[in-house]
Amino acid sequence: MASESLQYDAALGGPIRLPDRVDSERFNEARLAEVKQMLRTVASTENQTKLMHQSLPLHMRRRAMSYNPKRLPRRFRAIHVAQFSRSGMPEKKRRPSRKFRRKANNLLKEYERRKRSNVWLETHVWHAKRFHMVAKWGYKVPYSPTRKGYRACYRATAKHCLVQDVSYYGCVELQGGEGTLKESLKRFCSERAGLTICAKAFVSGKRSGNVWLFERDRYPLGCVGRVKFVWRPEVEGDDRRTLWIFAHPVFYRKLVEMLVETFGLRNANRDDEPMEVDQVTRNAGNLRTPRYENSSSGVTLLELKDTLNYFRLTGPLAHAILSKSLKIYNPSNQSEHWFQDWSQDLPNVKTINEQIKFWDKAKNLTSPGEISPGTTLGLVIADPRLNRPRKRTKALPPVVTVSPEPLPELSSYTASSPIWDKSIRDRITQEMVSTHQLNVRRTRECLVPGEPCAFESQVQPIPILLMQNAGSQDGDFKRLGYGAGWDVIVPSGYGLAFWHTLILWGAKPAGLKEFTMQAIESGIDSERVPDSVLGRTESDLAFETSWSSYFAKPNNRRVNYKKLAIASPFRCPWPQLVTEWNSTTDHDLFVLRDVEQLNKLTLALNRRFNIKSVQLPPNCLIPLLLTLKTRGNPGDNTLICLPHRTDFNQNKKNRAANDLTPVYTEPLRRDPQQPERLALRRAHLALLKRLRARRIRAKKRQQRASPGQLVLIAKPATANIIREQLEKMRELWLPANPESIRNQCSRECFGYVTQSSFALSEGQVTGLGYVTARGMEKLFKICTKGAFKVLVRGTKSRCYRFASVKVRVE
Repeated sequence: MASESLQYDAALGGPIRLPDRVDSERFNEARLAEVKQMLRTVASTENQTKLMHQSLPLHMRRRAMSYNPKRLPRRFRAIHVAQFSRSGMPEKKRRPSRKFRRKANNLLKEYERRKRSNVWLETHVWHAKRFHMVAKWGYKVPYSPTRKGYRACYRATAKHCLVQDVSYYGCVELQGGEGTLKESLKRFCSERAGLTICAKAFVSGKRSGNVWLFERDRYPLGCVGRVKFVWRPEVEGDDRRTLWIFAHPVFYRKLVEMLVETFGLRNANRDDEPMEVDQVTRNAGNLRTPRYENSSSGVTLLELKDTLNYFRLTGPLAHAILSKSLKIYNPSNQSEHWFQDWSQDLPNVKTINEQIKFWDKAKNLTSPGEISPGTTLGLVIADPRLNRPRKRTKALPPVVTVSPEPLPELSSYTASSPIWDKSIRDRITQEMVSTHQLNVRRTRECLVPGEPCAFESQVQPIPILLMQNAGSQDGDFKRLGYGAGWDVIVPSGYGLAFWHTLILWGAKPAGLKEFTMQAIESGIDSERVPDSVLGRTESDLAFETSWSSYFAKPNNRRVNYKKLAIASPFRCPWPQLVTEWNSTTDHDLFVLRDVEQLNKLTLALNRRFNIKSVQLPPNCLIPLLLTLKTRGNPGDNTLICLPHRTDFNQNKKNRAANDLTPVYTEPLRRDPQQPERLALRRAHLALLKRLRARRIRAKKRQQRASPGQLVLIAKPATANIIREQLEKMRELWLPANPESIRNQCSRECFGYVTQSSFALSEGQVTGLGYVTARGMEKLFKICTKGAFKVLVRGTKSRCYRFASVKVRVE
């Protein structure tokens, strides 16, 4: 019995004693039946209120068990699947990846919207998936691959093939009488800097060339930039000549304005005739190929920018890759396209035969360096999408057991190509069969997968233009043939098709970063030339980036360049350097490009010629290739200084003891502006504090005058004060106009290194630099015996090290 309060009463129920121990065997036998019943209940699917994945212990449950049976233990999966199959719930489909969830409904419209700010190359989408993309010069261009590829890109240039899409180079087409064109074009270049555009070797159209262009009649001043050009071979029955000039987008507009002004051209797409040149060359945004003409002289200029694809192949296997990628077109009787109309003329038939004959002989060559420098070759090839391997394959030159036959002589027929005709180029682009249509027709008509289809012979052919790059021609300067390759000009619309074919045949893609690598390895500077438009533009851009990054850091994280005795760490102040060495106020400087003087200077460095007989202009900069003799990579904007006699003695001791320490260390300087900066900072903070207290007092006065109301005061007008303070502090950290560049440190500075890196071809750190003429003459007085050496020092180091020098002839 139990009491009313539901408590056990020992007096009513009698005495009960609990055991002081438990018999485990009897206890387990009693629990065994309960455990079996629990397992039967769990295994049973009848009258069960919980699902299998809900019946598991907490430590075994996972969030994904409700829709993924593989998350359950293996012995429970069948029950889980049976439960869900009886519930009638539809099977959940796999959620698409984030890439496809973020894709726009209409990709073409999205691409057109994104192209408004920066022009896309035809290979942009391919590059955007594999490269870091940067916005430069109004284009979106690939900078570097997302995977590590610096050494691989060098190996490609040295032993394999490197391909780059340089379609952002703009093409200018000039047409007119040969005499009229020559008379005006020779004013933009000089024979003292090498062969000009009007040289006999180039005018015939058999060869392409590179030349430095200057402002009209201003050589050696007013350098615009280095361009590539090619003449169209003479056409029978036409006394007009055609010239293509490929220019970098930085100075492309300046080149067009120079040509328009020189030939007296007017805009053929406008009715009005503005007087200013920049107004003449202003066109509507939807105009694809602006045209300028002069009715009296018959000269016509056509802008072909963004209408041609320009690929550059560098390396010994470039020729083998082109041999595999390019299949000469075999005309069919059933085909109806531009080739049928073009091949009706007898000269065009002879052109095709001459080109096929030359290309068949050239296929057996092992390197493009074996071909005559600058060779131009026009070909009509089959669609490159029809000549691809199933997977990426490395193209190799054929193994020749007998001596190869000599190549046929170049003629005007081998360099001719239908790509010169604008109407043919436009027709090719309009009649291009898309890759989707090609694949659909292949699927429908191909009997054996992978084999050629019958309709492929009816696909229109593609005219292309090949221009050979000779590479290194001086074995004493760089390895012979390094940098040789081909430039390929392809009509608009077929850029991605050619690109895919070149990649599948083993070419390694590269971006802008690899151009710097090629400049270091080949010793040819093309982007940081001090007197060119491109060099100044790139230098200013790099300066602004470094300047902003430097002052974005807090004071205790900035390098104090005054203590290091560095006057200009982020740019090379060439005008001030030349002025200090000449003791004049003339800021007109130029890079020495006179081939005769550069060759004499090379002989002088080998002690075969007197430096005084070279007669160097005082305001010129001499291009040098520097090679460090010991460890260390000083980086860009490195100082080139004149050594002392003590430096040679110390270097001799270090070499004897196999010691790689620097020959001289700049003593740490005292920063004279540091107390002034601290005082200015304290005064500025005190001023801001006073102004803030003044605003607070004004607000409190207004609140006392009108209690219970919201009081608003004007925002602090301290923007100008802060801006002026920032400008003063920056001037105290790094003056915009330093007092001296020549005597900024213990050793006289007479030049700068624009680019510096470890050269894999040399196995040493090399740099491209420029020095003043007067400093070079003083170096000859210091180095009286032995090899000529200079001291180099990085902007973040106090160590001076020796480097050997060579004269660069570009």
